[in-house]
Amino acid sequence: MLIELLTDKYPGMRFWLTQRLTALVMAAYLVLVILLLVIVQPARFEAWHALVSPVWFRLATILFFASLCMHAWLGVRDVLRDYVFNQGLRGYLQIIVDVLLVIYFVWLIFILWNL
Repeated sequence: MLIELLTDKYPGMRFWLTQRLTALVMAAYLVLVILLLVIVQPARFEAWHALVSPVWFRLATILFFASLCMHAWLGVRDVLRDYVFNQGLRGYLQIIVDVLLVIYFVWLIFILWNL
């Protein structure tokens, strides 16, 4: 039943479900960060560094940002499909968005892992 919903019968359902799941991942990450900030209350650089340096926090941040990029890609794709009627311009704008999201994601990896 679910496979049928996500494939041929309702082609937009996969994108809709993906956007909702990425929103849930981002909301869970934000709740985690807010709880950590309330509990730890870092005031100095050393406390901030100790908070964000564990591998699990870096991986959670990467998962958050991957979800953010996917969420943004789906949202911008839908906006471009709805409001940019010239297909050439729409394709060009989509390529720009795709490249920027990849650059931002790679930049995050460099920042988090001190490369």
